[in-house]
Amino acid sequence: MSDILDIAAETEERIRTAAIATHRQVNGPSPTGSCLWCDHPVEEGLRWCGTNCRDGWQHYQDRVGSNQLN
Repeated sequence: MSDILDIAAETEERIRTAAIATHRQVNGPSPTGSCLWCDHPVEEGLRWCGTNCRDGWQHYQDRVGSNQLN
């Protein structure tokens, strides 16, 4: 029979595991094998070839999302 400390420890572990899984979720598009901005090949799991492409892609997305693109 579990006592209150065992139940609390199990609950804490479930909450921690869920929080870690939520934190690890990637927002935005999935990796394609090519830079999402300049289309150059990138390593598996990456979405951009560098910070300049990442920032350029994000800037463009921000402008498109707020309808400021001319």
